[in-house]
Amino acid sequence: MSTLQPNTVRGIGGCFSRALCHEAAIALALLCAGIGCAPTDVESTYGKRRGSEGGPSVNGTAVLAGMFEEAGHRVSTWPRLSPKLEECQTIVWFPNDFEPPNLEQRDFLEGWLDNEPGRTMVYVGRDFDATSAYWKQVLARAPPEQKMEVMRREATARASHDAARNRMPEADLAEWFNVYRDEPYRTVTSLKGPWSEKVDAAQIEIELAGRLEVPGEADIDAWVDRDDNYWDDRPGFTPLLESESDAEFDKDAIVYQVSFDEWIDSKIIVVNNGSFLLNEPLVNREHRKLAGHLISTCSTGRVVFLESGQGGPEVYDEEPGTKIPTGFEVFTVWPLGFIIMHLTVLGILCCVAIYPIFGRPKTAPMAESSQVTFASDVADSEDAATIIRADFGKHIDALGELLEQTEDRQYARERVSYYHEHVSRDSGASHRSTK
Repeated sequence: MSTLQPNTVRGIGGCFSRALCHEAAIALALLCAGIGCAPTDVESTYGKRRGSEGGPSVNGTAVLAGMFEEAGHRVSTWPRLSPKLEECQTIVWFPNDFEPPNLEQRDFLEGWLDNEPGRTMVYVGRDFDATSAYWKQVLARAPPEQKMEVMRREATARASHDAARNRMPEADLAEWFNVYRDEPYRTVTSLKGPWSEKVDAAQIEIELAGRLEVPGEADIDAWVDRDDNYWDDRPGFTPLLESESDAEFDKDAIVYQVSFDEWIDSKIIVVNNGSFLLNEPLVNREHRKLAGHLISTCSTGRVVFLESGQGGPEVYDEEPGTKIPTGFEVFTVWPLGFIIMHLTVLGILCCVAIYPIFGRPKTAPMAESSQVTFASDVADSEDAATIIRADFGKHIDALGELLEQTEDRQYARERVSYYHEHVSRDSGASHRSTK
């Protein structure tokens, strides 16, 4: 029995920028449907599009990012809310946190939407885990001897997700939506709204547990009347995808849009959860149609996938690292600090190599040599003569050693004869004057 190996999703995520989406997804479906391999663990890191953990994860966003690229967008990843986001047209946020965004984060993103027209903020709720959904699909194709193991892994993944979602508040107002944790679990079987066009509701696999619901009138009033609220008008809430009401459940908003007149075509897209947008769910053809509707609502341009963990992304008024570091602060700035540290170590090693001192320093003995060349340089002419003769003797010894190295007796005799005939005759007077 085949399972979704880590490199499978990485390959699929990379394919979306080079081939049609449906071809890559069909290839992934065929891999999942294969037989003959024992169950293996799968990567389950949530909400990341790159890296050894995020790219191949069943809970990753590489496939959706590839679909954005296929549609002509430029896609990148960012870990914080900072002025750098002013360069992008769309932010897609899959928070790996069951808590809703706090007031500071919401204010930053609302200000970002107000700064330029036509921007889109996509917020995807956390209350879904594709790992257990993956093992459910594997179970349907597992041979009898492996079913118990697959069931165990599916139960383990579900229990882990249930324990994590206990951090989700039972009920909370986050202005863009109201959070409700303890709602009836359901699988959506019917759809309505603009995004339901040409989507076969019988083939979708969207799950709803906790809910992100449109705020009531009283909650909207509280948002508008907040003292530090930026907006004078009331927000508009437009359903984009809903599950049709039936006898057992009320109507649930799966996707809806939040907008203000002051934002001038900028908007927030609230998605209940990632059960049709993460890597594993996008194997489903109908889910890819819904993802296509999401992409079509975003203006073509730069798309940033905002990645965050517990507590959400940090908010910065100015981009970290824009100030010129001084003193030891330079070692705290990446990658400048890393480079400076290595250059410092290299400089120390060069100093050690150029200026070595081995052992305790001492003064070397000076060789004896004459510091005078004339008798007038010393008080006693006899002492001067003695010094000159001593030094001249060293010269004769050195010259003799050089002549000996030639191993040519005749040549040595010729040089001595030349000295006596020319040099000794010319300097004889000066030599005699020192005797």
